[in-house]
Amino acid sequence: YQRLADLELLTQQAAATAQGNLKSVDSLAELLLDVEYVQESVIEDYEIKADVYREFEQHAPDTAILGSSSSGLLMTRMQSVMQHPGRALIAHPFNPPHLIPLVELVPGDQTAVATLQTVKEFFLKLGKHPVVLNREVPGHIANRLAAAVWRESLALLDAGVASVEDIDAALCQGPGLRWALMGQHLIYELGGGTGGYQKFIDTIGASFEAYWEDMEHWTRIPESAKQKAVSGTQSYLNQKSPGEWAAWRDEKLARIQQILREEK
Repeated sequence: YQRLADLELLTQQAAATAQGNLKSVDSLAELLLDVEYVQESVIEDYEIKADVYREFEQHAPDTAILGSSSSGLLMTRMQSVMQHPGRALIAHPFNPPHLIPLVELVPGDQTAVATLQTVKEFFLKLGKHPVVLNREVPGHIANRLAAAVWRESLALLDAGVASVEDIDAALCQGPGLRWALMGQHLIYELGGGTGGYQKFIDTIGASFEAYWEDMEHWTRIPESAKQKAVSGTQSYLNQKSPGEWAAWRDEKLARIQQILREEK
């Protein structure tokens, strides 16, 4: 919390209040007493999740809601072990969650509409930006988009097109700057000029189809790509320690958030 205050994302008073609200307990039974909302973040394993969900129902009030931080599991399967599955859904924060506003809300087949609405309002009050998925897909939205970019980044590296550092720079110094402000659909709406998105698709769409035709469609990472990615990353990772990189990232993310808030 002090770090958030240092980054001017919390006041000193709010940081002290939040720190004072923290409490450690020795059991789930004690933790779940009188709770209204629980954010479950245990390992990505259906059996382990099932044990936690059963214990949640055993000890939590009947009105308590269970949100899962799962980055890729399906809520329909996880909530199937519950007697009252309507109060469970995925509420997936994006890393680092204390700095990134995105929370992906994914209801399962048995999640109640009221549960989804309550959790959405809850995260809005926390200053987060919840998005709602209309149906379940592995990886939700953000990680699927990241997976597509990562695969092509690895493919470019494996084919010798560019170095790790230059591939990362192409993202950060190009589309990444726009992505902080608007998503791909709005970017291409503007890219179509007065004709909008339809004009962009009609005039530029064929070029992108040619790119897609040329791209890899891996479902497994080749060993050569793994080795090149690991060794190539070390060449510029060593400019700073991992802790220094994380601190640099956090500071820049905080400044970006401040700019975006000022523009609203």
